[in-house]
Amino acid sequence: MKCLLDGASVKVLARAIHSLAKIGDELHIEPTENGLTLKTVNASKSAYSAFSFHIPFFLDFSHISENTVEANNEDETVIKCKLPMKSILSVFRSIGSLDKSVETCNISLPLLEALLIIEFKCKHGIVKKFNLRYFECESVEAEFSKEGYGSKFSCSSRFYSEALLSFHSSTPEVTWSLAMDQVHLSNHIDDELDPSKCVRTEVTLAKDEFIDFNVALCTQVTFCLKELRAILGFAEALGLDLDCRMEGAGQPVLFSLNKENLYSADFLLATLTPAIEPTPSSSITKNDISQRGNTSTNRSSVSVLRKESRSISRSNMQTSFMPTSDTPEPTARLNSLSLIEPHPLPAMEAELEVEFNPPPSKRARARARYIFQRCLKASQDGTTGPTEVYAPPSDSEED
Repeated sequence: MKCLLDGASVKVLARAIHSLAKIGDELHIEPTENGLTLKTVNASKSAYSAFSFHIPFFLDFSHISENTVEANNEDETVIKCKLPMKSILSVFRSIGSLDKSVETCNISLPLLEALLIIEFKCKHGIVKKFNLRYFECESVEAEFSKEGYGSKFSCSSRFYSEALLSFHSSTPEVTWSLAMDQVHLSNHIDDELDPSKCVRTEVTLAKDEFIDFNVALCTQVTFCLKELRAILGFAEALGLDLDCRMEGAGQPVLFSLNKENLYSADFLLATLTPAIEPTPSSSITKNDISQRGNTSTNRSSVSVLRKESRSISRSNMQTSFMPTSDTPEPTARLNSLSLIEPHPLPAMEAELEVEFNPPPSKRARARARYIFQRCLKASQDGTTGPTEVYAPPSDSEED
């Protein structure tokens, strides 16, 4: 591939490359019979962009690479490659001074060398030459049809940019709500976030503000704002109108622009998938849950009634036992003692047995008293007779 551009066309090419750099990290170069196509895809593959520069855009253009004398098939002479955005941005850094300093630009893809050669012929005979290493790859395509969209409206890119100035620069996603007479823009707020802590921004665009307005279906779509700003940056700098085509939530949104058969661009953006509608099974589940909630409330009311009945029965029991005796019950005493003494149970059982045994008869009492008196009589009576002394006191006068 070999092409030649003037200074004004170089500036447009540089703006296109800068716009693609805001979307993807790699630049795909595909020469065709109708011109040169530059494409990119973002890392998440949710945005696809393609710039097509037609033959009238160039001073000279040939899609067949040089040094192709021995090539038998025409496909072998066409190189489709990609290269990092950082390398190509280093060549087209200062957009404002390109048309003032550069007179012509020559871009070539030699077949025998894996290099993209860019040569600037500047004023005062200055020549700048850049050799960029590229990688061969397959063609990147996105399947879409412009006629398949039901809703289409076009407006100046400047009007879109002014409408988006109301949104904060950190707003990640924007929601477009289509109606028959207006377009409503609002920032998308995630369901997990607290709405009271988020700033809500809404902008309404009337039907009269659009150049062409045809809405076939009232729908609501949400997509990233970063890619849209990159599109508007290119279109507003060149004063182009932007066409927008939408179908519905979950379907891709297509932005396109065209410049008098010189170049065109298509931007395909993915949209958020709508939430799944509840099925009959899920509704049944909800009814079951509600029934379970009713049963739980019934159960809770029954439990409350049971608690009340228990409290009443306990109060009745206390009133019935209070007048029986002023002394505490034995069981209550056992429980209180068990908290203080580690093993009070055997002694208490013995006391209880003695206490609850039937009282002995008068004859048994007299016999027991007589036995104890006979056992203790000899030791208690000191006048029965002299006792033999085996060991005299040590402090006597004989010592």
